[in-house]
Amino acid sequence: MPIRLSFICHARTQAQRLTRFALDEPAEPKSLEKAALMASALKKPVRILCAPETRTLQTAQALSREIEIEIVPQLEDYDMGDWKGQSLPDLQHSIPERLTEWINNPNAAPHGGESVQGLCLRVGTWLDSFREEGHFAVVTHPFVIRAAILHALTASTASFNLIDVEPLSIVDLRYTERWRLRV
Repeated sequence: MPIRLSFICHARTQAQRLTRFALDEPAEPKSLEKAALMASALKKPVRILCAPETRTLQTAQALSREIEIEIVPQLEDYDMGDWKGQSLPDLQHSIPERLTEWINNPNAAPHGGESVQGLCLRVGTWLDSFREEGHFAVVTHPFVIRAAILHALTASTASFNLIDVEPLSIVDLRYTERWRLRV
């Protein structure tokens, strides 16, 4: 039996609505209601693998329908360092050179956090070590899902910022001898 990972982006947060880099904040109630409605359409997974932040855990609980939830530290959000809580427009105004460097160089971490390359390595290492057969829902963050897509496609980290992941979107990865993106 192959491995199926249904990556689900957490419910919308205020930070996403305001184009801010998130802190550990809750999901918006209306978005959690949508997650609960999605639960019936999601084919029942073996269990839900979840990033440790509040918004992902709330989304997993809305989806769970009594399915076991397992916290997976490797699925934690991208570390934005001292940019956490900052808005993208404010950073464009106050430190445009540092922001441009980060956007254009996957090895750069001018914010004192994680580089995109480091995130992709972390997520790719986790994917390569995951060999439990069955279907799993994976509730995590847009940046983590981008990294998983790049890993499955063996694509360059230069493509990282070309992928948009909306709240509550689902990306399926399947493994039979290698990872494949299923649309």
